[in-house]
Amino acid sequence: MSTMIPFKRALRDFVYLDWEKVRSLAAQLLEGIPEDEKREHRQESGVKGRLEASALNLLKGGGEIDYRYFRSNNETRSFHHHVYSLFEDDLIEKSIVTVIEKDFDAERWIPESFYDGQFILVTGLLRIMDYGWVASSMESIPRMQRLSHNAEQHSLQEQVNKGVISRQEMEAKLHKQRKTQGEIKALKIDELTELARRLYGDSIRIKVVPDKDEPWRMFVGTGQPANFYDSATSLGQKYGVEVDADWVVLGQVNFPGNSRTPAPLPIGNQLEDAFEGMFLFANSLVRMAGAVEFPVVSFTPISIYRAVNY
Repeated sequence: MSTMIPFKRALRDFVYLDWEKVRSLAAQLLEGIPEDEKREHRQESGVKGRLEASALNLLKGGGEIDYRYFRSNNETRSFHHHVYSLFEDDLIEKSIVTVIEKDFDAERWIPESFYDGQFILVTGLLRIMDYGWVASSMESIPRMQRLSHNAEQHSLQEQVNKGVISRQEMEAKLHKQRKTQGEIKALKIDELTELARRLYGDSIRIKVVPDKDEPWRMFVGTGQPANFYDSATSLGQKYGVEVDADWVVLGQVNFPGNSRTPAPLPIGNQLEDAFEGMFLFANSLVRMAGAVEFPVVSFTPISIYRAVNY
């Protein structure tokens, strides 16, 4: 595995952050904060009882409360980012995260190098696919096509009236448009979009490729819209679907290993047993839709950011 320790002097410009997961993991991993930082926070007005001002206050004894485990309305994004920075730095310092960059040894990309729950810090090409947005866009295609057809028909009629084109030429172009409309209708877009929504819901697919010259080695995960700082539409407008700017992704590997196909466990209740059979069938379809095959590795994203070195 790569032994390089990156991003130690970098500002993190976050695109995605799963704060609830960070909160849980940080509460378990972090043992304290630098003494000078604790002194600084103690000097602030109203330090006790305020989560943000305490910033992981780990004071022992004296009846003090460990505020790591509580929510507060005073939390801000800046506080989330501060805690995340402490958390990621600690992962690196304790060597419990695998750093993967373009120079990652290709011979080490084998199943034995990955395990379930493994922390990975990946730099590379990023692709973000919002299937919910895609489904909505596809649903609007027939309507846009009809509007385009009406506008084009009006324009062609004007050209015929002015003698720019003949009526036969107009009919030929309109026939081509009607053929295109028929092809779109034959796609049964409404059925496709309904299937996409049922299989992927509101989740957003995230693909990370450490070396774009070897795209078959990648990490694929699913992110939740609420954890993005911008909508998929906004991200697409800013960066496009694919971002080739060495963005950084922290996540955990999903590598359960080989497992048998779940079989029904009948209890003698015919109705419940039938529902269980339908559930297992539906679950197999959902898993099929999200399944990956090595050398692709499934992972759960925790953060996505661009590192601004200083």
